[in-house]
Order: sequence, then C-alpha cells, then structure tokens
Amino acid sequence: MRKGRHPAKGRRGKFFTGVTLVNKLDAEARAVRQGRRAVLPPTEQPLLRAHLVHHQRFSADTVLCALQPCALIPLWPKVAGVSRGKEGIMTQVRRRIAIVGFGPRGLGALEALVNRAQATGASMAVDVFDASRWPAAGPSFSPDESKVCLLNLPLRSIALPPPPSCSRLQEDFADWLGEAGCDREAYLPRAMLGTYLHERFKALLAQLPDHISVVHHPLRVSAAHWDQDGWRLHAQSGGHGPFEHVLMSLGQPETHPDPQLKRWRKHAGLNALPLCSAYPGAELIRAAQDWSGRVVGIRGLALSSLDVIRMLTLGLGGRFEDGRYIASGREPARIVPFSLDGLAPWPKPLDAALDAGFDPLPREDAAFEAALHAALSDSGNAGLPTAFDVLAASAVRVIRSAGGGAEQDEVLDWLEREAGAPGSQELLGTLDALRCGIRQAEGQEPPAIGYTVGQLWRKWQPLLRSIYGSRLVPPATARAFTAFDEGLKRYSYGAPVVTARQLLMLIETGLVDPRAADDPGVALSSKGWDIQSGEAAVTADVMIDTVLPPPALERVAEPLVAGLQDAKTLTALSEGLGARCRPDAVLIRSDGKPVQGLGLAGRLSNGSSIAGDSIHDCFGGICDRWAETVLEAR
Repeated sequence: MRKGRHPAKGRRGKFFTGVTLVNKLDAEARAVRQGRRAVLPPTEQPLLRAHLVHHQRFSADTVLCALQPCALIPLWPKVAGVSRGKEGIMTQVRRRIAIVGFGPRGLGALEALVNRAQATGASMAVDVFDASRWPAAGPSFSPDESKVCLLNLPLRSIALPPPPSCSRLQEDFADWLGEAGCDREAYLPRAMLGTYLHERFKALLAQLPDHISVVHHPLRVSAAHWDQDGWRLHAQSGGHGPFEHVLMSLGQPETHPDPQLKRWRKHAGLNALPLCSAYPGAELIRAAQDWSGRVVGIRGLALSSLDVIRMLTLGLGGRFEDGRYIASGREPARIVPFSLDGLAPWPKPLDAALDAGFDPLPREDAAFEAALHAALSDSGNAGLPTAFDVLAASAVRVIRSAGGGAEQDEVLDWLEREAGAPGSQELLGTLDALRCGIRQAEGQEPPAIGYTVGQLWRKWQPLLRSIYGSRLVPPATARAFTAFDEGLKRYSYGAPVVTARQLLMLIETGLVDPRAADDPGVALSSKGWDIQSGEAAVTADVMIDTVLPPPALERVAEPLVAGLQDAKTLTALSEGLGARCRPDAVLIRSDGKPVQGLGLAGRLSNGSSIAGDSIHDCFGGICDRWAETVLEAR
C-alpha cells in the first residue's frame, strides 16, 4: 500500500472516511462565516453522524445540530467537537456547556465564557436554550415590546462591559444608537436596549474563533438529570447532552399564584371578566382597544403599573402637550391603580448635575465597604445595622449641602423603622407624596431623609453586589439585607421625572384614580372588583395584575426548577429566599456540598446574591466567577 493511503473498509476505514468528511467541513469554514453554507451531500451525512457518535463519543443531537442549518449562523465545523492532532487527525473532544434561559444574563455568561476561552485557547461547544424569538434580549427588553415601556435608567447611567474582542460589534449602547443616543438624559424604550443585546449576540456568533461554537435552541427546557456522563436536559423535542456544566439563567420563572390572585382568576373565569397580565405590553394594548368607557383596576402601584398607565393612555393614542393630557377617546373611563399604601415610586433626580449631589465621598465609600465586610461576615453577628452609621452620616451631609436640615439620630431612627417595617415612615397621601417627590427630584426643595437614603443606596449597589456576591452570606443576614434592599426600591428603582409629572396630570384630570387598598378592601361581585378605599368605592370590570412575584423558591412552578427541588438538587437558602448558591453560581445542597456542574444565576438566587434586577448585574460579577469555574474544572 502506498504511503498516505488507508484501508477503504472496516472500522479503520470508516474512521478515516469520517475524518475526511469532517475535514471537508473544516475547509469550508471561512466560506460559512462569510454567509455561505457548506454543502455536504445527504448521502454522506448519516455516515458522518454515526462516525462522530460512535468513535468520538458525541451525542446524536449534537451531531444533528452540526449537520443542519442553525437559525442564526451555520456552525457545522465548530459543533463537530474535534481539533487537529499532530498527524492531522481530528481527535480533541470539545467541552460541552449549556446555558438555560438566554436573556441579558445568559448573554453575560456566554460572553464571560468566550472571553476566557479566547485567552486560554480552550475548546468548547456551548448550547443555549431559550424559546424567545429574540435571544439575549429577554421578555423585559423584547424588541417587539411597546415603545411606551421605558427603561428606568437614563442613557448616561447604562454602562455595560464591552463585548468580547472577537465580536464584530464593539460599540457600547449609546454609540450603537447613533443620533438616538445623543441625549444622555433620555429614558429610552426598553425595546431599544433589547435590540442592541440581540444584535450583540448575533455579532458574537458571526466571528467566533474556530475553537468555540455556539448553537441556539429555541426550546424550553423542562427537566434535567445527572448521569455518569454529565447533565442531560429534556425539552419538547427530546433529550440534549450530556453537558459538563449547565447554568440556569431563567429570569422570572413561572410561579404559583398567591391566594388573592388565585381567587380572582376563578372569579374572572366564572363571570367572563378580563383579568390580564401587564406584559407583553403590545398584547395588553391590543386587548385594551375594547375597554373604552370601562373601569380598569391595576393591582399594584410600582414601576410596572406606571408602564400599564402609559399603555392605556399613550398606547391608545393619547398625548401630552403644554402640561396637559389630550385624550384620544379610546381610553378607559377610569384607571384605578391600588396598593397597600397607594403610593407611586419616587422619581429619580432630574439630570446628571442633580444626581451628582448624591454621590458618596471617597471616604464614605471606604467606610461603607468596611461596614459591609463586617455586616456580611461569616458569624453574621454584626448584621444590617452595622451599615446604618455610614448611611446616616452620608445622608446628613447630602441633605445639609442641599440646604436642608437633618440630624444623625433622625436618620438612624428612619433606618431602624425601615428595617423593621418598610414604608411605615411615609405619612403623606398619594398626591402630596407625588408632588413632593417631583420637587425633590427637580431640586426645588432639599431631599428628605427617605429620598436621600434611597439615592445613596442606589449609588452603592455596585459595591454591595460585589462584596455580597463574593461570599456565603448567613441566612438571617441575607433575609435582613434583601428585605431592606427590596423596600428601598421605591426610591432606588424610581421612575423618570417626566413619568411622574404625566401621572400627576392624569390624576388631576380624574382619568387615573390611585387607591390604598388591601385584600379585605377588594370585594368580588358579578360586575367585577369592588375596590373600597376610605369612604369611596369603585367597581372595576377589568383587572390587570402588575405585581411581580417574589423570588422565593416555594412559589416557583417552573417544571425545571420544581423537578430539581423534588430531587433535592436545588434547595432554598431560607424560607422566602432563592436558591442556596456559591459565589460562582454553583448550587449547594442542603448538606452543604456543591452540585457538580450545575449553577443558577438571577432572581432565583436572591439571598445568595442581591440586587439582581439591575441590567448591570447581568454582566460581570457572578457570570465572570461562573465562567472561571467552568474553565478551571477538569
């Protein structure tokens, strides 16, 4: 036999025939990345698939993906999972990683993996699972969401880390916007940020190095189990895997309704009454076309309810001009948002100059950092109040520098009451609180204690996330910190001033009628929901739910999460909190042992992490630590 020839028959012959086919794909990789498809005759596909599965220990679903067009970009040569050895034979098996749930945080995790794989030359195949038509955007930032749904951050405050160096998109969000990004004080539609994130993902796929592959599966994963080869994932199309590491990044998963909502759903069904969710906003606006002349109740009075009010006014053709609202005639007769206190979120400072007045000083940053380390110590003896002295001293300085008056003891008393019963210090009614918040946000009057503490807490959240997320926090301390953070969201996650002003106009015209009402204050009748507040009552014949379920594991109905809980693979840090995780997102069992190759990041890790609702928490931090763990594992 001549040198360089190999047998045409037998196992060895099939092996070299398979390698020849792999090399055909490898030779066409450049053309593939330029948008042209590699052509493999259908008669040769079964042989290559069988060869890779049998000889290279690849699962059939992976090889099938390698031989079929990907929805976003052809990746056949990458998914094959092999690389050239010294003699030109493709032998190296790629490490298989999965990301389940692919919104902004999933993108952050993928980019962290790519950055490290680029630096180390690690060979990996990443499968991402998300049923959304806009991977990387997630439902909250979906590009097809209504344009009246705004970000709650001005453009100047959105600072995401740059994409991996291999990506063809290297612009930050503001630069990518072009002329639309000129006004750094603008609160833009969330759909714009979602479009940027989706384009960022596509740009990354288009120029991945040859040793990294990514495939998007438009599927919802319903179950996961571990066997001797790794993690197996199950979706409606069948099984996928095995995977060496799996990260669950699920955003807001399906939850069991609370008792009030469960009762209301049954009531709405029996009486043919509309009971809708706030999102997707485009669907809600379509449904609202038939609500002219009706009374619409809104359960909740947080940021989501402000979105809904804009949908039912601006989304139906109304507009604001010269300080007044001009109706389109398609609006409901009355919009009745209600909550336990009847108070809307406080607006953020109007512009960068006013916002800078709440910047902590360097010495205050250092003091807060030291207080956090003490409060979050393993012993947990110091607790949340350790940070109060720093917060109080900084708040007094800010208030006095703005021309107000405040004493340390006053602020400490406010903080202690907030820690015990969030919002119990608020004595103003709905309209007075809204007007007061606008004046403080616009700098017309010195900020009050609550407003000042909320802005300082917002400024310190990146430091809080960094220190909190780098350690295992005791359950009691986690409960105290997460509850305090949640309560202050009425200030720290506030709305734009323009939204607060528009809400005030709508209340003054009588179109919006906010109420304070608890569960006993809402009675059910055949006509709808009788909302009692003080001596005034109103019946809503349409109800919209805007209450975001808490990130507590006991409320989760998502099949994937519920199944892992049943298997004792996923456990809660404490009642009312999310999953018990290490700082690198790896799950921890109830016996304190880590779950091999399985991590969780996002809202469902609340308690193990903190302040996870921010877009900035989706990049860096936990995702970086997870990627480092994945790359270091052998």
